Amino acid sequence: MLNDETNVEIINRFQNSYPVRIRSMAEELGLEIHETNLPDNISGKIERGWSNDYIITVNSNHSENRKRFTIAHEIAHYILHRDLIGDGIIDNALYRDNRLGDTRERQANRYAATLLMPRPLVQKAWQEGVTSPELLAEHFQVSQAVADIRWRELGCILWA
Repeated sequence: MLNDETNVEIINRFQNSYPVRIRSMAEELGLEIHETNLPDNISGKIERGWSNDYIITVNSNHSENRKRFTIAHEIAHYILHRDLIGDGIIDNALYRDNRLGDTRERQANRYAATLLMPRPLVQKAWQEGVTSPELLAEHFQVSQAVADIRWRELGCILWA
């Protein structure tokens, strides 16, 4: 298992160009990625393996942009909530009904957005002509909804 300082260094190394290579980041962090057919309401999960490794499973039926966000979301759980990962943190509607779970899911969603669209990289993209949430979604390979939220969070509208 890597220490937190090493995790930060790995994450930073992958945030120099867009789209962020999130699968490579996960693998460098020591996380296995599996794609499998899951129920449509489950985007993914992270589990601790038998040999104390961590496995991210993503829904093979979802779009590539959704898979990218799911991987980032599960990396966020690994970084923020690793001590809670046992037999799995599952991203589904039932889990989000739990108040504490909902807090963790929001934390993981916010962190996932920063993994995929870090402020310095969004600013670089802005300077290179990515001047709308639609272009942000396209260039960073994320959903329009995620790009819209991140755009507002970073105050991109004020950069004009």
